[in-house]
Amino acid sequence: MPAGRPSLLGLAAAALSGAVAVLYLVLIARGNVGASGDGWRVAIVALILVGQAALTTVAAVRRSAPLLAVAAAMLLPMGVLALLSIGLPLLVAALLAGIAAAREWLRRRPG
Repeated sequence: MPAGRPSLLGLAAAALSGAVAVLYLVLIARGNVGASGDGWRVAIVALILVGQAALTTVAAVRRSAPLLAVAAAMLLPMGVLALLSIGLPLLVAALLAGIAAAREWLRRRPG
């Protein structure tokens, strides 16, 4: 792959985590998810989801193996914690980001 092209697996992970963030915000805005007065908790989760999507996007565009690994490491626990609601797509995004990180490390390995 040319050095200027972004990681396609990383972009897929970014798109998936971004879609989950948007879905979460839409569900909260519609009132389909019981926030039970914990607005600060909902805001923190939304901020984490948006931050994960942004980090994954930057990592994919820069083709940075360490950033992709950090993105995978952030997506994995969030996916496990939210497994009964929005967690499965986050776990898939973590898997894609992890594979993208491994591919970048192997691609840049000397020799």
